[in-house]
Amino acid sequence: MKKFLVILVIFLYPYLSQANERFIPLELFTGGDIRDDKEIKFTNANLVFGEKKRKKIVGPEEWKNPQTGETIKVYKRTRKGQSGLKTQLFTVTNDGQCIGRVWDSRRGGRVIKNGCKFPLGVWKEGETRLFEGSSGGKPRKIELTILKLGKKQKDKVKFNWKLYDGSGKLMDDNDYTFSPGKAMTKLNDKKL
Repeated sequence: MKKFLVILVIFLYPYLSQANERFIPLELFTGGDIRDDKEIKFTNANLVFGEKKRKKIVGPEEWKNPQTGETIKVYKRTRKGQSGLKTQLFTVTNDGQCIGRVWDSRRGGRVIKNGCKFPLGVWKEGETRLFEGSSGGKPRKIELTILKLGKKQKDKVKFNWKLYDGSGKLMDDNDYTFSPGKAMTKLNDKKL
């Protein structure tokens, strides 16, 4: 009996090890149509979303980094709020592991290097990855943890996003849920 279980585990291991792993497409972030392939592509986005329909994501469009002069493709996400219109620009970062901010209009506007706001590519449920970057020239660390993954590319994704300053102090801690065709559908801001 013991030999049978060992053989069964060896045979099933490749399937079990991939059971909680999947490809997370860029279109889950933008609210676009999710394709069947596993390639990260800048597909068209033009979506108004959120409970109060105050958020919008459009793109891709060209953006020239005012610090480096480099021109890259970005998605523009805006949100109407009590303090006016917030605008953020996002692109694929960290060797395709994320889509992250490259510019944020708040506090007079700031360039962000190596941001990571949403997981892309192949991730496992429960997996945590760390990324280092900067915001307005100040060092930042970002920690992403997949909370709920689903099995198909068209399943929603729930993850935790933490932001740390250069000394390691926790600055922000949020749980996000993104759903197909809807972009971000839930935010749990754990007020610090």
